[in-house]
Amino acid sequence: MAKEITQQISLLHQVIHQLNIRQSDYTSEVTKEYGYLKFDENEFDSTTRLSQYIRLALQTNAKAVVEFLQHGWCLPTPDLIISVIGGGKQCNISAHLRKIFQRGLVAAAATTNAWLITSGTNVGIAKEVGEALSNYRYKNRKHGLDVPCIGICTWDYTAGNQQLQCQHIETPSPDDTNMNRTIDLLKHKRRSRTESIQMDMVEDKYIRSYAVKHLDDKHYDLEPNHTHFLLFDGNSSNVDTVLVQRAQIEKYLRRMDMQTSIGNTLIPTVMILAEGGPFSIQTICEALQSNTPLVVVKGSGRAADLVADLHLFFSQIETNKYEIKQIYRTRLSSSNEDDLNSVFEKNKNNKNKWIDDVKDNLCQVLYERMQLVVIFEFDSHRHHGNLEEAILEALINAAKFSGDNQDEHQSRVAELKLAMAWQKFDYAQKHILTDATITEWKESDLCQALIDALRRDYVDFVELLMDYGSPLEKLTLNNLEQLYASSNIDNGLPIENKDKHLSIRNNYYSCYFPNQFQTNGIILNKDQPLGQNARREFFLWAIFLDRYELARYLCSKTWNQSVASLIAAQIYRQAITMALHSETKEHYENNASQFDRDALFIIDRCFDHDEYFAVDLLKQPAVAFDNVQPLKLAEQARCRAFLASKCVQKYLDEKWYGHINYKRPAISLQIFFCSLFIPLIPILCVFLPYVHEHPQIIRNNKNRSKSRNPIMIRTALISDRDPTDEPIQWSKKLIYFYQAPIVRFFYNVIFLVLFLGLFSSVLLIDFLPLNIHYGQQSNTKNLPLPITEIILHVCVWTLIMEELRLFILMEYHKYISDMWNLINVAAIILYLIAFITRFIPNETFFIISKIFLNLDLIVWFVGTLHLFAAFERLGPKLVMIFNTMKDLFFFVCFILIFLCGFSITSWSLITSASQVHW
Repeated sequence: MAKEITQQISLLHQVIHQLNIRQSDYTSEVTKEYGYLKFDENEFDSTTRLSQYIRLALQTNAKAVVEFLQHGWCLPTPDLIISVIGGGKQCNISAHLRKIFQRGLVAAAATTNAWLITSGTNVGIAKEVGEALSNYRYKNRKHGLDVPCIGICTWDYTAGNQQLQCQHIETPSPDDTNMNRTIDLLKHKRRSRTESIQMDMVEDKYIRSYAVKHLDDKHYDLEPNHTHFLLFDGNSSNVDTVLVQRAQIEKYLRRMDMQTSIGNTLIPTVMILAEGGPFSIQTICEALQSNTPLVVVKGSGRAADLVADLHLFFSQIETNKYEIKQIYRTRLSSSNEDDLNSVFEKNKNNKNKWIDDVKDNLCQVLYERMQLVVIFEFDSHRHHGNLEEAILEALINAAKFSGDNQDEHQSRVAELKLAMAWQKFDYAQKHILTDATITEWKESDLCQALIDALRRDYVDFVELLMDYGSPLEKLTLNNLEQLYASSNIDNGLPIENKDKHLSIRNNYYSCYFPNQFQTNGIILNKDQPLGQNARREFFLWAIFLDRYELARYLCSKTWNQSVASLIAAQIYRQAITMALHSETKEHYENNASQFDRDALFIIDRCFDHDEYFAVDLLKQPAVAFDNVQPLKLAEQARCRAFLASKCVQKYLDEKWYGHINYKRPAISLQIFFCSLFIPLIPILCVFLPYVHEHPQIIRNNKNRSKSRNPIMIRTALISDRDPTDEPIQWSKKLIYFYQAPIVRFFYNVIFLVLFLGLFSSVLLIDFLPLNIHYGQQSNTKNLPLPITEIILHVCVWTLIMEELRLFILMEYHKYISDMWNLINVAAIILYLIAFITRFIPNETFFIISKIFLNLDLIVWFVGTLHLFAAFERLGPKLVMIFNTMKDLFFFVCFILIFLCGFSITSWSLITSASQVHW
């Protein structure tokens, strides 16, 4: 945390000098009073919540202030700006209305990725906003969620502003800082001690403790739950001038996202009025004139109740929107004027004498901008007590309102952006994107809307946009990298050995696809559409950012859905090895298993429709995914459900039997006898049923009326006994027989049976001491070893050479991860020890050699269990036995613990009498 604060201060220093932000109107010097606020006197640690502040001149250009918010404080671009105004000194709201206001405000801000803007003081409506944020942070403390809340206030009226004054800020540089020198000196000490010293140094330099104990009527302390404070200092920094500056800042904030938003629309802004006085009335009038929608909290008192009553009064008057001003003059001069005066008299009291000063302007603006005002009543059925629904209604009304700077097209674009921000899919489906309106949309706007939906992870909107022709293929690599950059990578899959010089996308590729990184990670023209690669790239983007539902939908849009599901499973399985928490690992495993089942479902559906085509899919490399082999990928990803599918089993049967027709009864037994009786092979193998590949033409009757060719050519397996086909030659049958993997498997079984029989007979009969005098032993003369033992050694050395070849061809981690390979290595090591000691002419070494050969024989017998894994019924039972043995091992450990405890105590009691001598 200390390092992050130091980097942030360095960034602030650079941005402030670039924008030339002065400290006040009284000086031309660049401001030096900025940093972090700590609203308590407790010791600073990693759990302390900090706020940022800056003192700046009141005459600072509003555009420069907005750029500072973006580049200095690095605030993310909002989807909504909520400006809260009202009681600056007091806010007499009932407890029930206060609770509804706080809950609805935070719900709207959190749902729509909004910024909150208030006066920043710890009184009035700003205090209510701060309490709402505090409750929200407490409820979401596990997730670390927060809402940017910016307080815009004056430096002179801020109580305790001397606590925010900095003596001198030493701007840290990346190469040479006091902190870096201190860290270098303390490298030999404990890590916790170094972090503690870092915290202390950061607190002394860049963090200000802010606690006001004595207040007066003219100064107000800062609200502690705000995240940022803009403290303006100038010649006329009173409430009126600061409100003007605040309005200018909000105006420029709306234009932050114009270049990347849908249709270059403004960021939607809404103003909320709760209680308030004359300055609030002046602010809402200016906001309404600039087409900013207004939500009035009725029942909060003073200005809010006055505006609510006036809005109700004007709503009851039927007007023509093209003759507003004329009607206003005539109607109010008649009988309605008395009703209007009664509204003002109702809201007047000793504290509301300012009404006479603002009523003319307020009435005129409300009458002209009535559509932009929404009245919220907590006990009304219109909004069901939800402030967020009133805010949404106001924003939609503003989007539909036809002003001087808006047309029908921009209105639809703004409505779609609002529907996305508020997740109102049904509204968008019924009113915005329909069969009647889709022809009026531009392709560029649909593409930008698709990017926005992808960024927000709204699967329903992505599906709706793609159904109406928003193409992924038109999006560019630049759009893709912007999605990577704008997303929260902390919520994505982990990355090992992250390279700061590479983009986020390339870091993911280098981590999860190191072999394909060089080809996929570099594209010269980033503005060129991705074309056919778009579906793959955005699918992988969703996987890397762990957007599971979106990834499943995009998987359904890829060119090879089964392979895409296998790739997703492989990525998640690889992420499990890098995850730190058990919950995260379980989450990744669940996602990988679901993609495994998706691949199974897809390939089985294809297999049920066309068996030959489904099997061909397994044989062919996936062109859309860099020619990856589906079965090899499934094996690497450990997709057991996919490997157990009917299609894969049929493919394995074809591979297992080769060109032998495995559908004939008792075919395995016939092959075994052909393999067993070697002299009869040329005769017996000819009578086995065979199949061979043959091109087959298929006509698709459903597509005859279409322009595309209804003829498809595929490879089919034809029996050699088919009368319509030519018979297979005798020589080819012999080749087919030896090429079948099942024949080689039977030969391995026969060899192992003979090998173990020979091994057993040697140990039982012919394993004798070394014949160094060349006498006669076991019918053998002039040889140091019996013939049978020599043959045994030759067989074992052939097995050693085969195992060595396997070790060279396989990857090291894959080789050692296979238990059967480790068993073979153990058998080889035992044999080598026995083989070396065998040729030492000594009785002791002879005994050692025989012991190790016996142990070696045991290991070879255990290794034969691997053969049973190939059988359909015995293989699963073998796995069950091994798993049971693992569980029994823990029970044996428990028994040994009790056995040791009981034996030691009992033995000590039994032997105590013999140890004592009186």
